[in-house]
Amino acid sequence: MRNINFEDLPKHEVSQRSLRKLEQVMFAQDDFGIQKYGVPLSHSHKYDWLQMFLEEIADGIKYIQCEIDRKDYIIQMLQAGLRANDPKEYIEIALNLLTVKGTGK
Repeated sequence: MRNINFEDLPKHEVSQRSLRKLEQVMFAQDDFGIQKYGVPLSHSHKYDWLQMFLEEIADGIKYIQCEIDRKDYIIQMLQAGLRANDPKEYIEIALNLLTVKGTGK
């Protein structure tokens, strides 16, 4: 297993990676919205923005819970693999869950 010396990481490394990822996701969401609705997001659209935000946050909390549940299940699979004579099946299940991509858009 490789060792990581966390003291050698640049001070703002995580923030910089987070901002780059956020920018990519925001631009992709802009493109998705324009493709779906034909126009970019604007304050002039007649939506209840606070209600829409509340709905998005509610979904986000559920997404976090699903990811917590997935992590717990993966840990269970890997622990079972450690106890098994042939851990391959458990490792494959864990890898399958760890390699999920995209949102289905």
